[in-house]
Amino acid sequence: MSPRKIALMLLLALVAGLGAWLQYTGKTPMDALAMVRPQLAGQAAQGQAAPAQQAQGQAQGQAAQGQQQARPGAPAAGGPPGAARGPSPVETAKSQAVSLRNTITTVGTLEPEFSADIAPETNGRIVEIRAADGAEVKDGDSLFLLDGEVIAAEIKDAEARLALAESGFERNDRLRRSRNIAQSTFDESVAELTQAKSALELAKVRQSKLGIRAPFGGILGFVAVSKGAYVVPGQALVRLTAIDRLNVSFSVPELFFTSLKIGGQVELTADAVPGAKFDATISAIDPVVDANGRSLKVLALMDNSARKLRPGMLARVNVLGEERKAITISESAVVPQGTQLSVYVVAEDKAKRLDITTGQRRDGWVEILSGLSEGQDVVIAGAARLADGAAVKVVKGAGP
Repeated sequence: MSPRKIALMLLLALVAGLGAWLQYTGKTPMDALAMVRPQLAGQAAQGQAAPAQQAQGQAQGQAAQGQQQARPGAPAAGGPPGAARGPSPVETAKSQAVSLRNTITTVGTLEPEFSADIAPETNGRIVEIRAADGAEVKDGDSLFLLDGEVIAAEIKDAEARLALAESGFERNDRLRRSRNIAQSTFDESVAELTQAKSALELAKVRQSKLGIRAPFGGILGFVAVSKGAYVVPGQALVRLTAIDRLNVSFSVPELFFTSLKIGGQVELTADAVPGAKFDATISAIDPVVDANGRSLKVLALMDNSARKLRPGMLARVNVLGEERKAITISESAVVPQGTQLSVYVVAEDKAKRLDITTGQRRDGWVEILSGLSEGQDVVIAGAARLADGAAVKVVKGAGP
């Protein structure tokens, strides 16, 4: 190695030592420059460092290191990082035992419990419309009235035929008793009487159908006909819908089949009514799984007497399972380490790592299936910088 390189290395060592020394002695850079300037000039002239100057630089560097080690609160040279630090501050909360349910989440559609198109059972001309668009009606309320002149005439004709048949029957009955009439003639009079009675009864039934009434209570849709229109049996006049109770129709994957039962509880929300929750009860389960979607159709019945919901709305459905006890902690306490999840608990001012398995996650908390028991002090803030066995200091407790 050339004398010039040796001199440069010695000079760098001298500068480093002086920097450390100045840090703890309070000297200024000007003081250091004043000390170094003669040496720089000497080295430039001679091209190499004097042995005495080299020894002086090494001595100053060692002195600076000794002062650094003696400085209060400074870490020891060569020691591990953080060896001189105090306990790590952490925040803890106790693990809690709460009641949880396994929940199946899906979406569904609200359907009316009863809904029907109101239609006439006989033909005729509409002479009166008592139904109003969107009106609420009760069971048995009159909605439409058909022209009854033709039916009235048919009833008079049927009554006349019945009177004639009764007269013939009475005459033939007297002759039969005196054995002056054939049995076949008497049987014919009996049949004619029966037919006459049936014709009159049929005409009266048709007359009763001229007034079209609500088969159940509900709310009417829009009337589809006008006064004077001629209608035929089965023609839709207006739609009637009962909305005081609604069916919630939804599908769940076949994997959850064993979690469903008649009478099971359902909780639902609707985007149209933000912030409100509604309860329903499973009333029917389709016995056949849909082969295309591998899902099962379910109906749940709910009370809608407050009229907050309407058929056709989208419902977000939570099928609630059986209640069970579970350990829960704050989600911030979980520390992922590769594929393993862990938490730190505090015992005797030391952090202890516990491997866990988790279940449900909701609203900032997580269910612990294994690895943790109730009432343990779990680190919920500051766990990321901990190691197993590290000293800790609890600065705030968030548990009960």
